Amino acid sequence: MRFKKDIRDKLWEQLERDIQKRGNKKDKKFILNGKWKKFIRKQNGFKIYAVDHEWVSNNLSVIFGHGGHGYVHEFIPHNEIWIATRHFDGCDCKNTKNGRKVSRSYFNSTIIHEITEFKLMKKGMIYWRAHQIALQKEIEIGFLKDPYTEIK
Repeated sequence: MRFKKDIRDKLWEQLERDIQKRGNKKDKKFILNGKWKKFIRKQNGFKIYAVDHEWVSNNLSVIFGHGGHGYVHEFIPHNEIWIATRHFDGCDCKNTKNGRKVSRSYFNSTIIHEITEFKLMKKGMIYWRAHQIALQKEIEIGFLKDPYTEIK
């Protein structure tokens, strides 16, 4: 598989490695809850939550995107996957507007992405590579034609 070259600032790679390396030292009793976080279901050993992107990015992390897990975001427990319920200003998605609710297909595709990425990073793979494989997995599963659109 050929990967897109990571052209981001090297600071991102270092930050991602630090979060990943410290992941197994997390306090398992630390769990964030509130109106902004709604349990959806269990899938592949994870608790899946729908989260309010605006609340998460205003209160926890400005870099939270459409979804996340504990090897990318230090505040997410390892047994949880968080998925944003709406597209946000600055997301890379095509054919969407800020604040538009994500479709069921988009939500489910993002879950597949986050679970795939988590499992690869748990084995030690760096974020960028795991992210590229997770994007490919989304395409293979077929909820969407392109992980960056709402088009089925």
